[in-house]
Amino acid sequence: MGTRLIALDLDGTLLNEKMHVSEKTRQVMELCAQRGIEIVPATGRALPAVPEEVLSLPGVHYGIFTNGAVVRDFGKNTWVSESCLSWEETIRVIEVLRRHPVIYDMYVSEGGVSETRLPAQLGEYGIPERECAYIRATRRAVTDMVEYLREKKCPVQKMNLNFKDRESKQAVRAKLEAMPEVLVTSSLPWNLELNAAGITKGSGLRNLCQYLGIEAEETMAFGDGENDWPMLEAAGIGVAMENGAPFLKERADRIAASNREEGVAEAIRQWVLI
Repeated sequence: MGTRLIALDLDGTLLNEKMHVSEKTRQVMELCAQRGIEIVPATGRALPAVPEEVLSLPGVHYGIFTNGAVVRDFGKNTWVSESCLSWEETIRVIEVLRRHPVIYDMYVSEGGVSETRLPAQLGEYGIPERECAYIRATRRAVTDMVEYLREKKCPVQKMNLNFKDRESKQAVRAKLEAMPEVLVTSSLPWNLELNAAGITKGSGLRNLCQYLGIEAEETMAFGDGENDWPMLEAAGIGVAMENGAPFLKERADRIAASNREEGVAEAIRQWVLI
């Protein structure tokens, strides 16, 4: 059974160390498109925060965003699926967070939302400047997130939490994992990411496959972080990047070279375009 769909994490996977898609990788995507293989960005980012160079890749007709909370059909300009935290659930999470040294923001249908204090505090949390710039560029500031949620009553696709130290991160994680309505994962050493219970990149991939009539055995998925594991597990072939988390490499079906070495392109050439 051949590969009909390839799901690709972005940061640390498809994107190189300069946060771009290399020309070699773009050429491989073109070859996949010529064979009718669907290329699916699968990211923790919200759709507005995904680079146009990714969305314009050959073969990209669908996307999995905010860790699987939303799956998009670009051709029909509609959501394939959407599974969010309610605004009431999100407020309960914030009530927990306010008792700890953590900064947080969220994705709603309109894009990223943060409190006005967040941009000035980013530098205090040891987050690399490139990440800080990305956060500042993709968040809309509001005075108080709880007041915003009570006024808008909008569902929340995902929350992002940033910590100064491992101890604070682990303490907050333990409290959040005790909340049955929340799924907790991480993609970076300093962060946690919250989705509705049961919602992962893996659930997003399954929803998309059902929508397209593609069997799991006909899919391949690439990733480098904790939040990628459910997707790698759901795919017919789960591929961890050499630069990925150790536990991910231990569990994956295969290992690709690092994103700095265009590992996605090389792996697809060897394992798919044969």
